[in-house]
Amino acid sequence: MGGEGETVEEAVSLRACMAAHLPAAAFAVCVMRCVQAELIRFDPKAAVHVDRGDGYVHLYGEAQGTAFSLLLTNSEADEWKADGPYALDRYIWTELGKKGIFPMQMTPYLQAVWLTES
Repeated sequence: MGGEGETVEEAVSLRACMAAHLPAAAFAVCVMRCVQAELIRFDPKAAVHVDRGDGYVHLYGEAQGTAFSLLLTNSEADEWKADGPYALDRYIWTELGKKGIFPMQMTPYLQAVWLTES
C-alpha cells in the first residue's frame, strides 16, 4: 500500500478493496503499518510498534522526539473502516498531529490519505 511508483488512483482502489474485504482488526493493522512506515521514513530514529491483541489494535512508540499511544478496539476499527478506505488513516494522523507529530513531506500515500474523500 503506497509503494513507490503507485498512482493515487491505484492506491485508492487497492485500499477500497482491502476495506471491503478484510476483517476490521486486520485492516486496522494494515493501516497502522502504513503509518508506521511513514513515521520511520520521516524519522529514522523513530521506534514505532503495532500490536494486535484480543479485541484491540495498538499503535505506539516515539517519533520526532514525542511518545504516543493510540489504542483502537475492534469495534472502533470497524466503524472507521465503514467510514471509507482512508478514514482511519486520517484519524491516526490527526491524533498524531495533536501530539506535535507531523509528516515532513507529502508522499503518494499521504496524498491518497488527505485527497481522497471517504
